[in-house]
Amino acid sequence: MHFRIFVAVLAALFTLGATLPASAHGGGCRKSSPPGQCCHMEKATGRAHCH
Repeated sequence: MHFRIFVAVLAALFTLGATLPASAHGGGCRKSSPPGQCCHMEKATGRAHCH
């Protein structure tokens, strides 16, 4: 019985964690970004990435 409660609590925590909103990051889009994408420089790596 305790195992079922443990599994239910883990499932609830996982579901809650999976549905939290993602935090946006600043940086703006490059003017040369492909249509429908936002490319910007990632300072930590020195490389551009798009999403």
